[in-house]
Amino acid sequence: MRLSYSPAAQFFLFLVKWTDCHLAGALGLLRILIYKAYEDGKTTISIYERKASLKEFYGVVFPSLLQLHRGITDVDDRKQKHLCATKYKHKDLTSKGKLPEIDMEREEECGICLEMNSMVVLPNCNHSMCMKCYEDWHARSQSCPFCRDSLKRVNSDDLWICISSSEINDLASINKENLKRLFMYIESLPLTARPHIQHVISSPPVIAN
Repeated sequence: MRLSYSPAAQFFLFLVKWTDCHLAGALGLLRILIYKAYEDGKTTISIYERKASLKEFYGVVFPSLLQLHRGITDVDDRKQKHLCATKYKHKDLTSKGKLPEIDMEREEECGICLEMNSMVVLPNCNHSMCMKCYEDWHARSQSCPFCRDSLKRVNSDDLWICISSSEINDLASINKENLKRLFMYIESLPLTARPHIQHVISSPPVIAN
């Protein structure tokens, strides 16, 4: 991906900084260009490139990429834990499984009230808490309780619902489905308009004897 801007955007640079790119995105001065890149370094910039507005990118494409990256790391982490569990078996069968259960409970509990409720994830900083704590905190403050990141433009429909690992049967299939939906959405984006260059081949001059 790369960022493309109109030549007129430099005249509105101070407005871009002041409005945090929202005005430039609304006027169409800034856009995200999406293209394919292969392992050998070749790209499809010249023949296949989709354009997305800032709202489309940060509303759909970027959260989908974060979700796919998190799903891939979760799959790798599960495989690694399974290999370690089969390779290094604990001798004491009574204590086996206690530490993983404690770690799982700590991951699933809210960092504010320490209760195991349904969790929501903030879209900007990715910190999680239960919905009740978020509503109570957001009514009093406009920043994240963990990192103080601004929550002024975060609405309830922008929150991500955190699904417990026990509710997922096949994480690899879910990741494939999410990847398929992302590609379908990118395919629906308009192509960038590129000028057609016509090559004119002139015949060699004829010299009369």
